[in-house]
Amino acid sequence: MGWWNPVLGLTRFGGAATGRSRRLQGWALLGAALLSLGLSSWAQATHHALLDPAESAASANLVSSTSPAPAPSARPLLLVSSEFPPLIYSRGSGSPGALGDLLHELGQELGQPLDPSFYPFARALALTQRGPGVLMAPLARTPEREKTLRWVAVLYQNRYVLYGKKDRWAQLPPEPDLKAGRVAVLRGAIGRDRLRGLGFKHIVEEADYPRILRRLDEGTVDFVYAAEPTFLGALQTSGREPAAFVEGPSYDTRDIWLAASPDLNEAQLNQLRAALDKLKRDGRYAKFLQRARLKL
Repeated sequence: MGWWNPVLGLTRFGGAATGRSRRLQGWALLGAALLSLGLSSWAQATHHALLDPAESAASANLVSSTSPAPAPSARPLLLVSSEFPPLIYSRGSGSPGALGDLLHELGQELGQPLDPSFYPFARALALTQRGPGVLMAPLARTPEREKTLRWVAVLYQNRYVLYGKKDRWAQLPPEPDLKAGRVAVLRGAIGRDRLRGLGFKHIVEEADYPRILRRLDEGTVDFVYAAEPTFLGALQTSGREPAAFVEGPSYDTRDIWLAASPDLNEAQLNQLRAALDKLKRDGRYAKFLQRARLKL
């Protein structure tokens, strides 16, 4: 008469196991041996595989919460900028420019590459504000940007100037007429808010200086308000003569910074500052200022 063993799942008839039951008994004994060797994790993994996705995720979170977290790996920094030849630019003779070369040497001191990725100015600023691990240069420090960025160090000073074309203006008109004119500014730069605060009524934003210069040529804007070194560099790059433009009033002189995304901590900022200080001590920073015709 047969009986059923509920643990091993075997059926015996007259005290002797059938061939099938012998095989089952063998597998059961092997499983017991494996479990005794501490391989129950296999059973746990199988259990998780059979759960639905939501249950599996919850179970995985429970396990991970009780396990030590791995040490975070160092994230390389991304450097972003815009095309401001001859100061910093992506293509052509002398690229990446005086500032690009300085930042490359800064990266060498840090032991990691700091070669710029180029974007339209407003896009580069947004990437830096969002992070993580992003540096941006050049950038003016303003109250509006104060809380959305961290500030590494001053690189140089910029003077912002209103310009017009001499073939239209022998000299720029009085300020009331200037404020009624159409003024082009770089999108995302300080010019728009500054001119609005001064009472300028018609401000046109463009993504880069080539577009601004084209609008001046077409007569769809009357003036441009721009950082002096970058505007003169744009003229040079485009083959235009600075003497063909007349300089008007300057409403701003700003420190230009190396900025960082808000996730960088004080230790990282101090490491960047220490590397820049070394460039100042050994004379490489002075060579940058001289080459770029800038002042600190």
